[in-house]
Amino acid sequence: MKRILLLLAAMAVIIGSIPKVAYASPIAPSLSVIIAPDQMVPASAGYVYIGGGHPLTVRASLDGQPLPVFWAGDGYEAIFSYGFDEPPGDHTIEVYAENPLTGEQISRTQTVTVLDYAYPKEQIALPFNLIPLLDRDLNKQEVSRLDAIYAVRSDQGMWDWPYALPVPGGIITSRFGGDRTYNGGLWAAHHTGIDFRRTVGEPVLAAASGRVAAATLFDVRGNVVIIDHGHGVFSQYAHLSETYVTIGDPVLKGQIIGAAGATGRTNGPHLHFEVIVNGVTIDPLRWFALAPNYVPPREVDPSVDGSTGS
Repeated sequence: MKRILLLLAAMAVIIGSIPKVAYASPIAPSLSVIIAPDQMVPASAGYVYIGGGHPLTVRASLDGQPLPVFWAGDGYEAIFSYGFDEPPGDHTIEVYAENPLTGEQISRTQTVTVLDYAYPKEQIALPFNLIPLLDRDLNKQEVSRLDAIYAVRSDQGMWDWPYALPVPGGIITSRFGGDRTYNGGLWAAHHTGIDFRRTVGEPVLAAASGRVAAATLFDVRGNVVIIDHGHGVFSQYAHLSETYVTIGDPVLKGQIIGAAGATGRTNGPHLHFEVIVNGVTIDPLRWFALAPNYVPPREVDPSVDGSTGS
């Protein structure tokens, strides 16, 4: 028994003298994919984000059709959108990314559902002097003119996200998307932007950095500034009393680009603000809400508040 105890003690000393080996925990994957939102309404946009360094080999598709992917400064992005006439249903987004330096790969398939949603009906009455601006051919020509601007796809060399409100402390007097009928049926169209309460001369700011794609007079929208933010995304600022930029000018987020007014087809001074993604006008509030920590601006009922819009 004594010999056994001595042997066990000796073995304990030997084991205690063996150096301990530390094993590192497995390295966490560096590639990541975010697709948001997974439910949308017509006339809204979503995005694909791929994180994990630069350069990566990245592919993205929507219902089997390639989505343009771009470097956004801290990851890769692709943007998709649906128009007012998009029927409800499911769509499939597929993403593949590979780090050529490490060989790490990631793939993701996700369903995005366009919901059955109808924008509210609105009846708009314009004064007699504005009725000529309800001419169907005039309106169609203006839309075609805008579509030609939005058909250009550029790379501005940066991606300025998230967007900021185009007016400090902006108060919304009319939401996006209203299915409007003007003066008993002389013209009908969706409201393609949101209206902010403004008085004539108040400053209007660029919602994000980019380059001026247009700064000119339109019949319906009055004095307009359009900013190209790159990758198929534009913002529009309408009914301005003055414009302080010209086509081709680079602008920074928060830069004063014009002054609010009442030019074009409007019942009174305000700012009409639009966001266009891949040639489709989308709800600016839903676009803002894609960013984290989004705080919606205040809204008022113009019929109660007395604010004006178009």
